[in-house]
Amino acid sequence: MKRALTLITTLLLLTAMVGCTKYIVRDTTVYQTELNQYDAWATNQAALLKGFMAKDCVCDADKKFTTMVCRESADFVLTIEARAPWHKAMSLYLAGVNDERPGEEPPEIPPSSTLCPGATPAPTPAPAPEGGE
Repeated sequence: MKRALTLITTLLLLTAMVGCTKYIVRDTTVYQTELNQYDAWATNQAALLKGFMAKDCVCDADKKFTTMVCRESADFVLTIEARAPWHKAMSLYLAGVNDERPGEEPPEIPPSSTLCPGATPAPTPAPAPEGGE
Protein backbone atom coordinates (compact mmCIF):
# COMPACT_ATOMS: atom_id res chain seq x y z
CA MET A 1 0.00 0.00 0.00
CA LYS A 2 2.80 2.40 0.92
CA ARG A 3 4.53 1.61 -2.37
CA ALA A 4 1.36 2.32 -4.40
CA LEU A 5 0.84 5.61 -2.57
CA THR A 6 4.45 6.64 -3.27
CA LEU A 7 4.06 5.71 -6.94
CA ILE A 8 0.82 7.66 -7.30
CA THR A 9 2.32 10.71 -5.54
CA THR A 10 5.39 10.58 -7.77
CA LEU A 11 3.25 10.30 -10.92
CA LEU A 12 1.10 13.24 -9.84
CA LEU A 13 4.15 15.39 -9.15
CA LEU A 14 5.75 14.48 -12.48
CA THR A 15 2.51 15.17 -14.34
CA ALA A 16 2.15 18.54 -12.64
CA MET A 17 5.73 19.55 -13.44
CA VAL A 18 5.70 18.36 -17.05
CA GLY A 19 2.18 19.58 -17.75
CA CYS A 20 2.95 23.17 -16.81
CA THR A 21 4.31 25.30 -19.61
CA LYS A 22 5.64 28.83 -19.73
CA TYR A 23 3.13 29.86 -22.41
CA ILE A 24 0.11 32.04 -21.73
CA VAL A 25 -2.81 31.77 -24.11
CA ARG A 26 -4.54 35.09 -24.71
CA ASP A 27 -7.64 36.02 -26.58
CA THR A 28 -6.65 37.40 -30.00
CA THR A 29 -9.13 40.26 -29.91
CA VAL A 30 -7.98 41.37 -26.47
CA TYR A 31 -4.32 41.20 -27.55
CA GLN A 32 -4.99 43.27 -30.68
CA THR A 33 -6.97 45.83 -28.68
CA GLU A 34 -4.15 46.21 -26.16
CA LEU A 35 -1.56 46.48 -28.92
CA ASN A 36 -3.64 49.10 -30.73
CA GLN A 37 -3.92 51.10 -27.50
CA TYR A 38 -0.16 50.98 -26.81
CA ASP A 39 0.51 52.01 -30.41
CA ALA A 40 -1.98 54.90 -30.15
CA TRP A 41 -0.40 56.13 -26.91
CA ALA A 42 3.07 56.14 -28.43
CA THR A 43 2.12 57.73 -31.75
CA ASN A 44 -0.10 60.38 -30.13
CA GLN A 45 2.63 61.25 -27.64
CA ALA A 46 5.13 61.53 -30.50
CA ALA A 47 2.79 63.90 -32.36
CA LEU A 48 2.38 66.08 -29.26
CA LEU A 49 6.14 66.16 -28.70
CA LYS A 50 6.69 67.10 -32.33
CA GLY A 51 4.39 70.09 -31.85
CA PHE A 52 6.32 71.12 -28.73
CA MET A 53 9.58 70.80 -30.65
CA ALA A 54 8.38 72.92 -33.56
CA LYS A 55 7.47 75.71 -31.14
CA ASP A 56 10.21 75.52 -28.49
CA CYS A 57 13.29 73.77 -29.90
CA VAL A 58 16.19 75.44 -31.67
CA CYS A 59 19.05 73.94 -33.66
CA ASP A 60 22.56 75.30 -33.92
CA ALA A 61 24.51 75.82 -37.15
CA ASP A 62 25.49 72.11 -37.15
CA LYS A 63 21.80 71.09 -37.15
CA LYS A 64 21.94 69.83 -33.55
CA PHE A 65 19.33 70.68 -30.95
CA THR A 66 20.64 73.10 -28.34
CA THR A 67 18.97 71.51 -25.28
CA MET A 68 18.96 67.99 -23.89
CA VAL A 69 15.15 67.88 -23.67
CA CYS A 70 14.90 68.70 -27.39
CA ARG A 71 17.52 66.09 -28.31
CA GLU A 72 15.71 63.42 -26.28
CA SER A 73 12.35 64.47 -27.71
CA ALA A 74 13.72 64.25 -31.25
CA ASP A 75 15.05 60.75 -30.57
CA PHE A 76 11.66 59.61 -29.23
CA VAL A 77 9.65 61.20 -32.06
CA LEU A 78 11.87 59.82 -34.82
CA THR A 79 12.01 56.34 -33.27
CA ILE A 80 8.22 56.15 -32.96
CA GLU A 81 7.61 57.55 -36.45
CA ALA A 82 10.10 55.17 -38.04
CA ARG A 83 9.49 52.00 -36.07
CA ALA A 84 6.03 51.89 -34.46
CA PRO A 85 4.34 50.29 -37.49
CA TRP A 86 7.11 47.69 -37.78
CA HIS A 87 6.98 46.80 -34.07
CA LYS A 88 3.20 46.50 -34.16
CA ALA A 89 3.33 44.24 -37.23
CA MET A 90 6.09 42.13 -35.64
CA SER A 91 4.09 41.78 -32.42
CA LEU A 92 1.07 40.56 -34.38
CA TYR A 93 3.25 38.14 -36.36
CA LEU A 94 4.98 36.73 -33.26
CA ALA A 95 1.59 36.28 -31.56
CA GLY A 96 0.39 34.26 -34.54
CA VAL A 97 -2.29 36.83 -35.42
CA ASN A 98 -0.69 37.81 -38.73
CA ASP A 99 0.95 35.33 -41.10
CA GLU A 100 2.99 37.97 -42.94
CA ARG A 101 6.31 38.64 -41.25
CA PRO A 102 7.68 42.18 -41.46
CA GLY A 103 11.27 42.66 -42.61
CA GLU A 104 14.05 41.11 -40.56
CA GLU A 105 15.41 44.47 -39.45
CA PRO A 106 13.36 47.39 -38.17
CA PRO A 107 13.42 50.56 -40.29
CA GLU A 108 16.35 52.94 -39.98
CA ILE A 109 15.85 55.86 -37.59
CA PRO A 110 16.58 59.18 -39.33
CA PRO A 111 19.06 61.59 -37.75
CA SER A 112 17.62 64.16 -35.36
CA SER A 113 18.76 66.94 -37.70
CA THR A 114 15.77 66.08 -39.93
CA LEU A 115 13.53 67.72 -37.30
CA CYS A 116 15.50 70.98 -37.24
CA PRO A 117 13.68 73.96 -38.76
CA GLY A 118 14.52 74.27 -42.44
CA ALA A 119 15.86 70.70 -42.65
CA THR A 120 14.69 68.16 -45.21
CA PRO A 121 12.01 66.15 -43.39
CA ALA A 122 12.61 62.49 -42.67
CA PRO A 123 10.99 60.16 -45.21
CA THR A 124 7.83 58.49 -43.98
CA PRO A 125 8.40 54.72 -43.74
CA ALA A 126 6.07 52.42 -45.63
CA PRO A 127 3.37 51.07 -43.32
CA ALA A 128 3.92 47.52 -42.15
CA PRO A 129 1.08 45.04 -42.70
CA GLU A 130 -1.18 44.81 -39.65
CA GLY A 131 -3.40 41.85 -40.53
CA GLY A 132 -6.28 40.44 -38.58
CA GLU A 133 -7.88 43.77 -37.67
